[in-house]
Amino acid sequence: MDLKRRQSADSASEILASLSHPTRLLIVCLLLERERFVGELLDELGSTKGNISQHLRVLEQGGHLASRKEANKVYYRIADERLRKLVGALQKLYCPGLAAH
Repeated sequence: MDLKRRQSADSASEILASLSHPTRLLIVCLLLERERFVGELLDELGSTKGNISQHLRVLEQGGHLASRKEANKVYYRIADERLRKLVGALQKLYCPGLAAH
């Protein structure tokens, strides 16, 4: 197998692994709409701050999210355009009423 194909498969596998938890997938879906701070994600997802922070860390360490701090709030946004396109395609397949991106 050629190296380029292997690298592409590795890259796709990594992004799919980062979405393999429902909470991370929901976080990305929410961030497709707009940048959000952790408190907004907590309100939307109804989880604990520690749990949401752990999932955000996985996504950010994978290079899929970017963050910025403003006062005492940390805002997150999609940093990887491939992730935006992939989740947009998933929304069209599994959530047709929500796929507006």
